[in-house]
Amino acid sequence: MNAVVSWKRARVLLACSAAHILAMGSAKSQDVAPRDGVAASSEDIVVTAQKRSERLLETPQSVTALSSNDLSRLGARQFVDFATSVPGLQFTTTGAGTSQISMRGVTTGADVGSTVGIYVDDVPYGSSSAFANGARRALDAGLFDIDRVEVLRGPQGTLYGASSIGGVLKYVMNRPSLTGFSGTAEAGVSGTRDGGTGYDASAIVNLPIVNDKAAVRASGYYSRDGGFVDNVGNGQKNVDRGKVYGGRLDLLLAPTEDLTVRLTGFAQNIRRDGESYVDIGLDGTPVAGILDQDHPLEEPFRSDFRLVSGTITYDAGWATLTSITSYQTMKTHIATDGSAVYAPILALYYGVSDASAVAIDEYDRTKKFTQEVRLASAAGRKLEWQLGAFYTRENTLLHQVGQSYDTALDPIPVNILDARIPSLYKEYAFFGDITWHLTDRFDVTGGVRYAHNDQKFSQDNSGLLVAPAPQRTSGEGVTTWLANARYRFSRNVTAYARFATGYRPGGPNYLVLDPVTKEQAAPSTFRSDKLYSYEAGLKAETADHTFAVDAAGYYIDWKNIQLLTAVAGVSAYLNAGEAHIKGAELTLTARPTSGFVATGAFSYNDGYLPHGNADLGARKGERLPNTPHLTASVNVDYTLLEATLKPTLGASVRYASDQTVSFDGSAALRQYNIPDYVTVDLRGGFEVGPVDAQIYVHNLFDTRGQLSAQTVLSSLGGPAQVALLRPRTVGMRLTTRF
Repeated sequence: MNAVVSWKRARVLLACSAAHILAMGSAKSQDVAPRDGVAASSEDIVVTAQKRSERLLETPQSVTALSSNDLSRLGARQFVDFATSVPGLQFTTTGAGTSQISMRGVTTGADVGSTVGIYVDDVPYGSSSAFANGARRALDAGLFDIDRVEVLRGPQGTLYGASSIGGVLKYVMNRPSLTGFSGTAEAGVSGTRDGGTGYDASAIVNLPIVNDKAAVRASGYYSRDGGFVDNVGNGQKNVDRGKVYGGRLDLLLAPTEDLTVRLTGFAQNIRRDGESYVDIGLDGTPVAGILDQDHPLEEPFRSDFRLVSGTITYDAGWATLTSITSYQTMKTHIATDGSAVYAPILALYYGVSDASAVAIDEYDRTKKFTQEVRLASAAGRKLEWQLGAFYTRENTLLHQVGQSYDTALDPIPVNILDARIPSLYKEYAFFGDITWHLTDRFDVTGGVRYAHNDQKFSQDNSGLLVAPAPQRTSGEGVTTWLANARYRFSRNVTAYARFATGYRPGGPNYLVLDPVTKEQAAPSTFRSDKLYSYEAGLKAETADHTFAVDAAGYYIDWKNIQLLTAVAGVSAYLNAGEAHIKGAELTLTARPTSGFVATGAFSYNDGYLPHGNADLGARKGERLPNTPHLTASVNVDYTLLEATLKPTLGASVRYASDQTVSFDGSAALRQYNIPDYVTVDLRGGFEVGPVDAQIYVHNLFDTRGQLSAQTVLSSLGGPAQVALLRPRTVGMRLTTRF
């Protein structure tokens, strides 16, 4: 790094430190339950992290809440647009719909199952098993008609259950209003340097049917990404272009003051012509240009997500009964050019020497039913409690087909892979927690959850790379725990200590044969892994809300880690080793004058292996992948409220330190080092009558920041697939409300 760049970066970091203006979150709600006889004010941030509406300031755990206004200021239209602004939130991605999310460094790189639970309101999304590639299919909901996004860091095993060992990401949708007609229309356009033109549009209508008794809310959205990555291997430009479109229909009924019924339908489709990554050699040198891929085959992606849910809430005074029923389907198709790894394997082990290109087509289908029932005591009592039961049934089908091609890209008539893997996952769970208010200021909480799952799957396989296998089954019961202690120095200052555990389900394993010995190369089953988290934090703000601080420190002990291994390019699972993670998060907010707000976040994470792990190819003390040691995000916005047009100006600065994507000795997932980066965004806007106009520049200095990378196809020396920060993008958005 040259001296000029180092000095510029140092100035940015010093400015961040001196400003003391870090923290995302201004989500507000009018539907807030009183606490100790004092209702939350309109300035309070309200979340449902503990499945109760409560002030963020009093929630005894680390939570970031991004309101719709926060997302709008960031120009966020999909997950990647806000993820880099949230402390402790990490991801790998090759485009919308193909992301893997982790929190606080709880990841081994290519995860067996999800480590972060994703929710739409109170409905869990996606597969709980390891057989539908759920870890790499995180929901990338279009950020239209969103009330807020809640990011709950640390294991959430008692209230949210399996696969939330790192935390929970919740998309909280706007509820219909029973009291008035309203609507919003929005349209935007943008252009990316060395890329295409993007545009989006959305419309929202809220219509009361019977005043104070029934209302419906309907929304639709369409977002087109023009792309910016070229494939020099087949001459295609902007191969990562794509679109996200969908809508929601929400019906709210309140026949009495004590009873509400909410029925919701949510549909979203994603279509992409290719994957959003560039090819960079493991030594850091681009294979072609810095914005280029280089492979012969196309890699289209599509997904169709459908969700219907019903929520019934009855307030009996002494307690509130809540029932949530949902059914969802997810269908995806992704084509992968696996030439870099499979063509050499076919030549080396199977004698198919004329294979120069290999395509792997993957079709995933998940059908998921869930039912949750909760009974929660009224707030403000000496003893507050919550009891619940949960059930899910998930049918999945993973179908992978391989096709090899010669140098002219004509198909070779050899069946290399045709694998159909149907699976069934069933789980029931019982959970509860109790909070004892020892004094008006001090309380303690204990929670427990017992979950039992049964799984079965079979391998209906044929081809050179796979073998058929009869149905395999597994069953497992797991108990998770929670303990909180909270002390409220005043209404505006809260300190807490938290102990929590979490787990990911184990299950039956793939039958994988070593291509040399023809012996089984993986165990028949793999077990759940466990995580133990210790956290302490302080939340405080001034009485006039002009300044706030949220600080947390944590230590995590992760045991019996689930690992992904690969034999001749075919995946299997095993358990091995442990990891320790320690870190801290600091968030601050400053509103020194009317119209001025400065927000941001700092995060420090140090995850490592206390012992060497031969299965990972890791040495003692080696760091966990996909997690920078340091991240910083600063956002500053100023609105001249006295002026007629109410002009606004804003800027964001984000920094991420270097990170790795695997372990130095891994043969299956080769090591690649991601360098640090700094990026700057600018924005401005004004109001003209009923129209709000926003103009923005993302990545002002056109930084080639590397967000994440994957080396799944690099085992035989192929390049890393690196997701880049979007080049400089200039755009405008118009919004009107009526």
